[in-house]
Amino acid sequence: MAVVVAVACAIAGGAGLATADRGIERRATVVDGVPVETVRPVGAGGGLPGVVVVHGLAASRQLMRGFADTLARRGYAVALVDLAGHGASTRRLPGAGEGSAADARLDRDLDVAVRHLRAMPWVDGGRLGLVGHSLGAAAVIRYATAHPLVGATVAISQGQMGVPASGPRDLLLIAGGLEFAGYRDGAVGALRDAYPQGRPGVTYGDPRAGTARRAVIVGGAEHVGVLFSPRTHREAGAWFDAAFGRHSAPDAGVRAVQRAGSAMLLYLAAMLSFAAIASALLGRPSGDRPARRLSSKRAAAAATAAVVVAVPAMGILRLPLAVSGPLAGFFGVIGVVTLAFARGPGSPGGRPARRTIVGAAILGVLTVASFAVPAQLGWAHAVPVGPRAWVLVLIALCTALYCFGVEAMCAGHGRLVAMGIHAWTAMGVLAGLCLAVLLGVVSSFVLLVSPLIAGLLVWQGVQAAALRAIQAPAWVTAVVGGVLLAWPIAITMPIT
Repeated sequence: MAVVVAVACAIAGGAGLATADRGIERRATVVDGVPVETVRPVGAGGGLPGVVVVHGLAASRQLMRGFADTLARRGYAVALVDLAGHGASTRRLPGAGEGSAADARLDRDLDVAVRHLRAMPWVDGGRLGLVGHSLGAAAVIRYATAHPLVGATVAISQGQMGVPASGPRDLLLIAGGLEFAGYRDGAVGALRDAYPQGRPGVTYGDPRAGTARRAVIVGGAEHVGVLFSPRTHREAGAWFDAAFGRHSAPDAGVRAVQRAGSAMLLYLAAMLSFAAIASALLGRPSGDRPARRLSSKRAAAAATAAVVVAVPAMGILRLPLAVSGPLAGFFGVIGVVTLAFARGPGSPGGRPARRTIVGAAILGVLTVASFAVPAQLGWAHAVPVGPRAWVLVLIALCTALYCFGVEAMCAGHGRLVAMGIHAWTAMGVLAGLCLAVLLGVVSSFVLLVSPLIAGLLVWQGVQAAALRAIQAPAWVTAVVGGVLLAWPIAITMPIT
């Protein structure tokens, strides 16, 4: 049954990604060192209004493609940009995005994208808009304030930054209802910087005069989910239409979730099919060796102790990627401590070594492909560039230690107890990351990426359970789980 559902998810996800570009055309290039992707309606002639779309910290242009899909189908030409340190860009982002040097670098990259889009022969350079999320929202507000040629700006989750009353022309501010209060307050506060009595959901000022300002709180959406809310897309499309004197149906062109949703279906297919693939590649051992067993209570205590030790040790690994060093060190220390408690997981016997090695290699490659291909097509740049390639190796070693340590504690236990140990350790990881933020050991940005980490831990747990069911050696689980956890940590965090 699981394989049947996996096939159905794979077909649906593949079809969604295959049809995502229907009706639009895109072209990727590098302009003065800045990766830029332009999108427009198929066969569109001249005179299209242009919109530059900018991602947030630890994201890339792939995460913002939904806006390009929506706007292009409404008759806009769109430029998606990878800021310094992100996506396909190999340039360093000073200060991990904070400080005047970082602002200058971001402003420069945005200016390159704006100039590139305005130079396109099918773009009306007199009608230009900007969309930005989080770090990108702050960048587009700064840029639009300094460049009156920008006719309209949509800032999503910009946080609490002062916006002058005479700031950007026609400014729409959006935040998710489930975001931290600072983001919601920032949207409303920026509205009230111009209109002190302003209320969310009400437009103030005149779009034709460039004085319009509006704040919208999208219910049920958190920091990333707000990008995939149909309401966010409808509000952005209607805002640009009003600013540029255009008329579209409210839901015209809205493609908020097609790419990311299709990628999620492919991820589900990968998880559901993993057990069948692993069984076919590795088979079951012909004989068992008794595993060293750690009592479930001692395993739970070991996981707790490992997290407590790992929190203050998060700063020991320095890497040229923001946040990645602390995260890798955190996982590595948990692995070392849990292994010390368990003293190794033992090894099932009766399986040919060559088959195990080949099977582990294939499973590792399939796991990387299962994550990276849907990510690249749906929501994130997934190809290591610059220092990410060698950093990936170090991070994978740390995350493999984590997976090996968890398997060592699960050894000798039945399926349900082992799943419980694994789940307890994963919850400890998330709690430990929250504690690290509260203690100031690591940037609060970790809280924003914690949903991604939680999802990866669930995925890794499913794979680990499947491998335990066929009594695969713990090192196989470490290899497969290590690359799964390491890949997104290495490719998403900005180069600093």
